[in-house]
Amino acid sequence: MDKLPDGTNLVIVVSFGLFVPPRILASAKYGGLNVHPSLLPDLRGPAPIHHALLRGDTHMGVSLQTLDDRAFDHGTILAQSPAPGIPIAPDASFQEVLSAAAVEGAEMLIQGLRDGVHVAPREDVGWKAAALQGKQLVHAPKITKADGQIHWSAWTAEQFARRVRVLGSVWTHAVSDRGVRKRVIFLDAGPVVQGDVLRQGGEGRLVCEHEGADEKRAGRREMKVVLQQDGSCLIGIPGDSWIRVEKVKVDGKPEQMAAIALGSFVR
Repeated sequence: MDKLPDGTNLVIVVSFGLFVPPRILASAKYGGLNVHPSLLPDLRGPAPIHHALLRGDTHMGVSLQTLDDRAFDHGTILAQSPAPGIPIAPDASFQEVLSAAAVEGAEMLIQGLRDGVHVAPREDVGWKAAALQGKQLVHAPKITKADGQIHWSAWTAEQFARRVRVLGSVWTHAVSDRGVRKRVIFLDAGPVVQGDVLRQGGEGRLVCEHEGADEKRAGRREMKVVLQQDGSCLIGIPGDSWIRVEKVKVDGKPEQMAAIALGSFVR
């Protein structure tokens, strides 16, 4: 398509993910508008809600901007959620935040059209840019499988829980005492109070690979493990903290209770 049908006034995109060519924007009387679920210029990119949740933001927002003819998410901010933004509950899921952003975005778009913010002269009313002055902007690239790979050396118990809540699961490579290497998917994970660690059945070791490591011994980490009578599994992480995992899926096998799924890997 070289241009839009005659008489087209405005192009509106929401979670479109593709670049609208200049020739298309030029063929609309007022160009184009984009509803973006972040407080631009923070979290430009295709997955702003995911990244806001993953970094533990307490607020997020929506921006109504013009469609730039050269770059994604670089248009003029015509409307933006008032500071500090939309509150994010500590245990909010991705879907809950997405739903809140959808309502805010729809209302913002309708009100913006009624107010004629898309008609020249267009005023930039974004406040977040000033708040980020002098700071490095954070982008929000597409979420991939790699975002769920466990960083044993860095993640806190709260970060384990957050990643599972946002991504649905996290994963690692476990190695048995026979050298069998399998991808292990944790379908849940949550923090455990140190005093609640019940050492039922004794303490073992789970050998996992470092993030991005090869199969050399130096690239592996041994994690403390306690298999619980209720079928769950307690795993010790840096900082003398523990996480509880109940459901696990080992590649090639069905979903199982963690104590059973990880049993063959615990030494």
